[in-house]
Amino acid sequence: MSFLETFRLELEAISPVHVGTGETYPAYAYVPDFEKKEVHLLDPGVLLLALPEARRRQYLEKVAQGPKAAQDILAYLHKEGQLPQEAILRTLPASVAFLKTIQEATQEALLEWRPLPRSPLGAYLPGSSVKGALRTAWLFWTLVERDQAATFDEREGVWRLKKGSGDVHVRPSWNPSLWENQAFEGVVLGYIREGRRGMTLDLYQDPFRAVRLSDSAPQETFLNRIGVFHPKKDTSGLTLLAETFRKGSRFTLGFRYHGSLSRHRGVSMPIPPKDLQRALREYYTKVAEWERSFAEEHGLKNALGVYEDLFQRLKDPEVFPIRMGFGSGRLALRLALLLPEDHPEAQEPKTRKTAGSVKPQDGLPLGWMVGRFHA
Repeated sequence: MSFLETFRLELEAISPVHVGTGETYPAYAYVPDFEKKEVHLLDPGVLLLALPEARRRQYLEKVAQGPKAAQDILAYLHKEGQLPQEAILRTLPASVAFLKTIQEATQEALLEWRPLPRSPLGAYLPGSSVKGALRTAWLFWTLVERDQAATFDEREGVWRLKKGSGDVHVRPSWNPSLWENQAFEGVVLGYIREGRRGMTLDLYQDPFRAVRLSDSAPQETFLNRIGVFHPKKDTSGLTLLAETFRKGSRFTLGFRYHGSLSRHRGVSMPIPPKDLQRALREYYTKVAEWERSFAEEHGLKNALGVYEDLFQRLKDPEVFPIRMGFGSGRLALRLALLLPEDHPEAQEPKTRKTAGSVKPQDGLPLGWMVGRFHA
């Protein structure tokens, strides 16, 4: 094992990807151009200074009335050519589904949309989001490869590692707390310590401290409609708007593995990049197989196209699947594949978030990528 291994981690989105920031873009700070299928993002401060006094007062009055009124006045200013050019920060393309949602919005909340993480140079894919997806696959791999089961002892409030039993490798409590979830990772990855005051996490021993990932370079983005599909209910009204990376977007991130940390017991275990690649193939392939079966059962043609593309790419043994960001689903995020069938967390919800269509059943699943390490 080398002391330091460096790679390029190359990722390609095979479905739209949205990584949340916790922020929203308000209705008074953008205006759609429905003919050109794009949206102008505005700086409200600059807009106020640039508008004539009468228009400024009218704009503020409409904003005070709510999102729909704000959109109406901005649409009017744009149509009449009275929108100051210096107030436009940038312009983004938007899907037909996004624009139609704005036009037909019956709830004011639908007029807000969620942006991607952004630097002054543009929207980027955070290395921390990718690292979280790597971590989930490694947790799965560690338990399965060691044939271990992590069982939460509710009486003592601690996790115990035992011999695995069939496909069940995780037995949490029925209502896991945040501490229980954090302690689970500490036990499986070997960085939890037992002392006089009970169990504590030694974060310096976390093996992923040896894995360093850069953020991606800025990428072009696309404003999209995200809907919810349920096979037995009409969920067309359950909608949110978000900035997404397009299907086909390519990202390159710097990947460094500090093998010396594990060799000198600086962290609890090694994470050799080759093993990490196998873990990603093993885990996310199983997630994709489960989702493909769901799509086949309910005739989700566009989703099936994504899974067909994914499995074609996986014919190359150096390629691995990975899923991240908003809409990834419980199956990908919570190791539901390793839980007892009767546990509530193992019951994968019937709803699916999709992007790019007014009809959720016609949309694409979110967050799927394929990746490859290059030395």
